Amino acid sequence: MINRSLIIKNDIYHYSMTIEELNNKTTITHNIISSNVIKYRQKKEYSQLQLALEIGLTGNAFIARAEKRVKNAHFNIEHLVKIAYVLEIDICELLKEDI
Repeated sequence: MINRSLIIKNDIYHYSMTIEELNNKTTITHNIISSNVIKYRQKKEYSQLQLALEIGLTGNAFIARAEKRVKNAHFNIEHLVKIAYVLEIDICELLKEDI
């Protein structure tokens, strides 16, 4: 359980987190995105190479690393916008966690 303290600033409620908690949350979010890219890419029957070429990359190496999270590789917002467009999905689908 993350220990959060509630901060009220300008009538807006904020939770403070340690840098370690933020880093962990970021890693979890990157993993969710990677899983969703794989899911939707496979659903559209795209190979990693096809997706890479469609979003302007020259090969599949980055897609492979980002999907597997090798050496902390991850998709950035530009990648997500392009991937969502190519796969014909709302970008929000890439951020959703399967429950």
